[in-house]
Amino acid sequence: MTIPVDGETDDPPTTARRRRRNPHSHQSILAATSELLGEVGYTALTMEGVAARAGVGKATVYRWWPTKGALVVETLSAQLPAPEPIDTGELRQDLLTAIRRAVQILAVGPAAAVIPALAADLSSDPAMAEQFRAQIIRPRRTVVLEVLQRATRTGELPADVDTELLLDIYAGAVFYRVLVSGEPVTDGLAVQLVNLLIDGKTPVTRPDGHADSAH
Repeated sequence: MTIPVDGETDDPPTTARRRRRNPHSHQSILAATSELLGEVGYTALTMEGVAARAGVGKATVYRWWPTKGALVVETLSAQLPAPEPIDTGELRQDLLTAIRRAVQILAVGPAAAVIPALAADLSSDPAMAEQFRAQIIRPRRTVVLEVLQRATRTGELPADVDTELLLDIYAGAVFYRVLVSGEPVTDGLAVQLVNLLIDGKTPVTRPDGHADSAH
C-alpha cells in the first residue's frame, strides 16, 4: 500500500471519503494540471503525472475526477476569469465586448491550446460535454443573453428576436475558425460579426484581402 504525501492511501475509496475534498490537495491538483497542460498539452497529460506533480496519490485524483477530461474542464474553469456582467450602455459595444471575450478564451488565452484537443473527447463523453457546458459555456452565455434581453426591452432589438440563435451565430463563427478552418480570429472578425448581427451588414474584404473592420 502506497502512502502518498497527502496521507491518503490508494485503497478503493468509500462513498463518504469520495465526497470529501481536502482543499489543499484539491488546489494542488488543479495547479499541477494547469502546469502540465502548459508543458505537455492535453493529449500527453496523465492522471498519474498530475498526482505525482501535486504530491498526492493517484486514487485521490480519480476519487474527485473520474476522467482526465473532467479534471481538465474543472482546471480550465478555475483558470478563466469569472464572467462579469456587460453593460456599456450601447448594444454594439456590449456585443463587441462579448465577442472579444470569446476570442480571448478560444484563440488567445491559456485555454486556446487546450480546447481544440479537448473537443474530440467532448464528442464521445456526454458527461464531460455536459460538465463543459455547465462550467465553461453556460455562465458566459447567460451574461450575453442578459445583454440581448435588455436590448429587446429597450427596443434596440426586436421583441421577438431569437436570442439563442444570435449567440450561436457569433460563437459558432469563432469556434469554427479555432477548431476547423484555422482562419485568423481577429478583432476585425468581432466587428464584422457585430455589424452582421445588428445591421445585417454583409462582411466584405478590402483590396488587400483583409476583412473590413470599419464600423
